[in-house]
Amino acid sequence: MSVVLVCHGLATESYETHEGLVGQYLESFDVEAHDGRGEAAWTDDIDKAMRFADVGEATRAWQTTSTVRPRRDDGLFNRPLTAFNVELRVVDERP
Repeated sequence: MSVVLVCHGLATESYETHEGLVGQYLESFDVEAHDGRGEAAWTDDIDKAMRFADVGEATRAWQTTSTVRPRRDDGLFNRPLTAFNVELRVVDERP
């Protein structure tokens, strides 16, 4: 068993809609990219999805705070992946 993150769109309406991401799996992410604003790659191929050992590990990854820019301009923690609504989906191990 492992856990993957599935995109369900952006977390707020203040961001441009990225409908093409809905249903995509997180392939990779770098919270320190772009001066701490982060970068994520998504894929429609579940075999390319990042795998996490359990829901806790997946949640911690989704909530990772940038060390380059730990706070946003509004003073809240800078957690780039939380810009996306995600589903934590339990999946069977790859063969």
